[in-house]
Amino acid sequence: MGVAGMVLGIIAIVFIFVPFVGIIVTVPCMLVGLPLSIVGLVQGRNTGTGVGMAVARMVCNLIAIVIFVLALIVVGSFILALFG
Repeated sequence: MGVAGMVLGIIAIVFIFVPFVGIIVTVPCMLVGLPLSIVGLVQGRNTGTGVGMAVARMVCNLIAIVIFVLALIVVGSFILALFG
């Protein structure tokens, strides 16, 4: 589960910068990747196998979310300045 969360986080980070397609790919990857990463973190703590990789997965997804929100703010302010 945790590996899937990291893969989805990396895919989300990569596709954020692709116009139009990025939103279609990024939002589902972020919405599915973050819970998978959290589940992987909880499972790692319960089994005692270590949480380093699980934290890395969660950080990848959180970075994708932060970049996505910043991109929405920049694009929204540009559109507002252009048409407002």
